Amino acid sequence: MFFPLQCWCLVVIACLIYPIILMSFKQMTDWIHNYARNLKKKTEDLKRERRLAEDLLHQMLPKSVAKQLRKCQKVEAENYDQVTIFFSDIVGFTSIAASCTPLQVVEMLNNLYVCFDSRIESYDVYKVSTNLQARNLEFSEIFLCSVANTKYTTPAGQKP
Repeated sequence: MFFPLQCWCLVVIACLIYPIILMSFKQMTDWIHNYARNLKKKTEDLKRERRLAEDLLHQMLPKSVAKQLRKCQKVEAENYDQVTIFFSDIVGFTSIAASCTPLQVVEMLNNLYVCFDSRIESYDVYKVSTNLQARNLEFSEIFLCSVANTKYTTPAGQKP
């Protein structure tokens, strides 16, 4: 007679506690899923930021220097017997810009940057800077060229 009463008490207690345990497991599972989702998003954000930082590093420094810095290696200064510094300017940029819409000016400069960048990739050239000074409306590109390693031709197609 005492045994059945114990069983009923256990059944009642189990019926009362079971939903609480299920609810707790559901809340913990939801929390873990949200945490995993947030962790995945933050990991993707971190990867994107790392790619942007590496792209910026490659824009600011030669590839060999950027590679050494990424590996936490000491970067030794390099000496060159001869270098060429190329400085360019858009003659009449102010009048050209005045006759175009802002979007056309941006498009023109972007095309010019892309043209310069694609050309210098073919040679042993490091692009030091691209500069557009809005106050003076001056555009300039500066490159350092190692003359000994640069192969070039004149506009007429002759090799010097």
